[in-house]
Amino acid sequence: MRTLIIYLTLILSFPTLASSSYIEGNVQFNSTYLYDSKVTAKMEAGHTFDSDTTLRFKVEDIPLGATPHSDHHHNHHDVYYGHSARAPLTTLGIEQKFALSRQFWLGAGYEHLMQLGETMQFRPLFKIGYDFDEGVSLSHRTRVEVYAKHDKWGHKPDMDYRFDNKIAYQFKTHPVKVHYNNVYHMGGAYHPWYPYTDNTMDHEFRLTLTKYAFQPYFEYKSQGSFRHPYYRSGVANSAFLIGGKYLF
Repeated sequence: MRTLIIYLTLILSFPTLASSSYIEGNVQFNSTYLYDSKVTAKMEAGHTFDSDTTLRFKVEDIPLGATPHSDHHHNHHDVYYGHSARAPLTTLGIEQKFALSRQFWLGAGYEHLMQLGETMQFRPLFKIGYDFDEGVSLSHRTRVEVYAKHDKWGHKPDMDYRFDNKIAYQFKTHPVKVHYNNVYHMGGAYHPWYPYTDNTMDHEFRLTLTKYAFQPYFEYKSQGSFRHPYYRSGVANSAFLIGGKYLF
């Protein structure tokens, strides 16, 4: 709660002149119990100031569908923290964009991940991108995920890393934008007596209709799952998303 109060105070301390805001939401239909629910939702809101500083608030992995009635979970974080059913995750984020030219830009930021009111991860991040005149844009994001808590055995997990490489295209003749995002997760060692690196790769394909302020989108995800090398076969999750973003 104290972190949320500090975050809201930071928002109010910025100048009132603003360039843009958005509200976003989606529903995700999963093929597995990777998120402990076959249907999950996300809600997000953000505000970008004239200084190219963006503040955002996000609640994700909200369970809407059936969940498995078992204490054995299918999620990397549940094993550490022992929730009988995964609670939604809340993220407070801030990013600063630096325009080095009309097309080339850099970005840096920080995300604070919480669950059930407790800090779960500290997430510094770095971005780089280039926007071509033809409507093509390329971007990369590196995010470090530092665990704030020890697991139930008293061991603190190693840091995880997430690498996003995105290519997007905005059609010139139609109000349609498509993008592909390649997500590579590099996980730390699960236990000190089973040292290994748990790496997975996701593929995300999205189509967005951009004609109006409200922009609906449709997305398909092929997701890997954090898995134990001796006990899991590496089952991936396929997911379809229906959502939209309102710009104002």
